[in-house]
Formats: sequence, C-alpha cells, structure tokens
Amino acid sequence: MLLLSCSFFEDDPLDPAYIHIDSHSISVKPEQGSAHHDISDSWVYLDGSLLGAYEKGTDIPWLDAGGNNQILVFPGIRDNGIRSLPTIYPMLRPDTFQVNFEPLNMDTLKPVYRYFDDVVFLINEGFEFGNFLTVDLDLNENTKVVRSRDDAFEGNYSAKLQVDSENIALEVASEFVYTGLPNGRPVYLELHYKNDHPFSVGLLGERIEASPTRFYKLTLRPTDEWKKVYINFQEEITFTDFQGYRLLFGLQWEEDHISDTATVYLDNVKFLHR
Repeated sequence: MLLLSCSFFEDDPLDPAYIHIDSHSISVKPEQGSAHHDISDSWVYLDGSLLGAYEKGTDIPWLDAGGNNQILVFPGIRDNGIRSLPTIYPMLRPDTFQVNFEPLNMDTLKPVYRYFDDVVFLINEGFEFGNFLTVDLDLNENTKVVRSRDDAFEGNYSAKLQVDSENIALEVASEFVYTGLPNGRPVYLELHYKNDHPFSVGLLGERIEASPTRFYKLTLRPTDEWKKVYINFQEEITFTDFQGYRLLFGLQWEEDHISDTATVYLDNVKFLHR
C-alpha cells in the first residue's frame, strides 16, 4: 500500500499527528560492502499494526495522537526493479523509534537500516581486486568480462561487458557454484549497473552428470546513469531441484544499436540469502 489516502480524516473532529520520513541510509560492516542503496519506500508499523507503505517524503498522518508509541520502519524496495512490485526488503532489519505523538505536530524520522545477523553473503564484489565472472559460456575470447577503469560507480573499477557487430554474444557465469541455497527463504542479488544496451540476468542451474540449465530472470533496459536493482531469486531456488547455481549474465548485439559497441558496467554485486 503506497501513498495511503488521508481522506478518512475529513469528517473526524480530532487533529492528527504526523510522521515525516525524508531519508534512508544503511550502516554496513567492512565485510558487507557498499552502503549505497535504492530504498524507495517506508513500511511503517505503529505498536505492531501496519500504518501503510509510503514513498519517501510523504507526510504520514496518525489520528489517535497522544502518548508514547513504538514506530518500526521497514525498508521498502521495488522487487526486480519493477515499480508495481513494492515489497519490504527482507535482508535489512527495521529501525525502531519511540515517538510521543501530539496533535498537529510533525515528527521527522531518519531510519538507518542494517543487515540481519543471519544474512549470508555468497558474493560481495566491487571489482577493485578481482572478477568473479570468469566462466565464459559463449567461448569467445573477445567477449570476456574485464575489470575496467572506464566507469565505476564507486572506487576505481567496475566490470565491463561488451559486444559488437563481429562479436555479437556474451554469456558469462560466476566462477563458483553455490550450493545449499535455502528453499522458501529470501535469496537476492543486489547490483549496480549502467548500460547502453539491454542485458539479462539469471541463474545457471547445475547438477551432476547433466548439462547446465539457463534461466534468465529479467532483462534490464539501458540507462545512462548508474542504477541499483534488487533481484529476487527465491521462487527460482524454491521450485527447482538443482544441486547448485551460478549467477548468469547475457548481452546480445542487435543490428539497430546506435553505436559500434554495446556495453554494460556492473559494480557492487552482492548475492545473499537468509
């Protein structure tokens, strides 16, 4: 529920109090990588009951003002980068506030989120010192993923994926096979990206004595600014029976592309579960 309507206050003689949330931040430990995020919404609970989910900057009314109340603010994302899929991000714990509501007063909250203690980081890669995208599925030496100084979201390096009219396909998977991923539990890929051509992200399912199976989750549209996406792989892990998985990236040249090359940059890749 986003941008919760306040119309139910119109005929009520009582004056509401207000909560205003104008910023979000994440506090990370050194081993948890970047603190940059794309938390877009606040899921607000008051004394255990959901008030609603609100976009940043919304004035949130509360009619039963008076007394000391506990406010829990959960971080909200758009699952798989899709605006119509708002959800609580399950890897980050909510922030807690004690608020003494008074009618017509505005309390401004600035929640700080932290990863839950049981979050497991399978990949946490900023490409400053290494590159985990080394399994070259297209078997073309000219389309290998490289560390690049051309454009980095933060730090000095990012991963660069590139194709052209003579080398039209790039398909690469992560170096390691990840096993023991939990069924029915959150499994996410966090990713910063910048691209002038669509590219696809998914998983490569593997089992002993069988060919790997590709299943792409989504295709990300071009953006000339760095963006962050949270890709939810819980369903894929829960409803398949592979013994292990690799992350999978694909980039395909198209004849109508506006330049001589099609390029994707990746940074701050986190593959994590609870």
